[in-house]
Amino acid sequence: MKNLRKLLYLLQLEEYQTGRYYKWLEKNKIDFLEERKKKLFFTPRIILTLPVSLLFLPFLGQEKAVGVSNKIIGVVFKLLEEIIVFLAKVKLYFHPKLKRMVITGSYGKTTFKEKLSFVLEKKYDVLKTPGNINTRVGIASLILKNLSKKHQVLIVEAGAYKKGEIRKICELVRPDYGAITIFGWMHLERFGSLKNIKEAKSELIPFISDKNNLFVPKLSHSFIDFDKTIEKIGSSMKISLKDIRERLGNFPGVAHRVEEKKENKNILVIDDSYNSNPLGFKRAVDKLKGYKGQKILITPGMIELGKEQYRLNFEAAQYAANFVDIFVIVGDTNKKALWRGANSAKNKDLKILFADSKSNIQDWLMPHIRPPAVILIENELPDHYF
Repeated sequence: MKNLRKLLYLLQLEEYQTGRYYKWLEKNKIDFLEERKKKLFFTPRIILTLPVSLLFLPFLGQEKAVGVSNKIIGVVFKLLEEIIVFLAKVKLYFHPKLKRMVITGSYGKTTFKEKLSFVLEKKYDVLKTPGNINTRVGIASLILKNLSKKHQVLIVEAGAYKKGEIRKICELVRPDYGAITIFGWMHLERFGSLKNIKEAKSELIPFISDKNNLFVPKLSHSFIDFDKTIEKIGSSMKISLKDIRERLGNFPGVAHRVEEKKENKNILVIDDSYNSNPLGFKRAVDKLKGYKGQKILITPGMIELGKEQYRLNFEAAQYAANFVDIFVIVGDTNKKALWRGANSAKNKDLKILFADSKSNIQDWLMPHIRPPAVILIENELPDHYF
């Protein structure tokens, strides 16, 4: 029964994708999976999958029982999703004056969404997707539960693991404004190529009838200008440029996205642990190198980059190692690429340390810190990455 809980937790970590669940089990032993960073959350799907798994357990064994049960329950939840989406579309029909905005992109979506809503809230009642909720059913559920007559603006973050998902979100929301933050290396393992990523994100474009309200990067691996884009959107919605810039200047930032935390007067932590990508990794390191004192980088590297994963981690480590005093490599997932990349840098004073992904790294690191020090935490991997 202990392993059954672990298998359900794995299924949840893989977002109920049976193929990825089985793929993980082919490469890893479930005994090693622990609930450390998160815990198994008993969602309706888990609650239904558990008894069905118990039913199949004597015939299939634990791993297959959970996988088969997930497929069966998936059919039920797919039907429920379509009902929820239909009801959300009906509800939106009765809000014809609602300004609707969809934000997508390989990364930077949440930061852009939070920044945009912060500005628009100066004048309007805004409903936005909370946290990193960015799936069609998550957005539809938000509309059903929270959209009311007081709301004047709906801002939606749209994520995707495959082609067609952005289109379906847009068919639900029918946006007046659209922004693609960047076309870049993210979920490359799932999409297969940058071309596929670009095509998936670009599914937003046909839905914006007024192209003055559409904001798309000109080049791959290049962000749109967040502040200028928000200025244009805000101005089109009759907010003065003075008020827009004042709000932009007062934006508090987003948790775990290059977030500065003062541990004490001699130690500063830059928390960029939410996720990582090649451009974000470099930007965080560039921020770190601007500080005086000892510079420490803690990272497990970047994931879901397919065939490019080794190269991109090698290059990120090579770049970072030129500017840090201590490079801490966490876990085994990208250990070889990070170590070789950091070793190839021309920094004779660099100290490379290795940390177990299960350890309390900051406590373990304390004997190596020589204040004043700045510590960059670049990415944190889920429990099923070791």
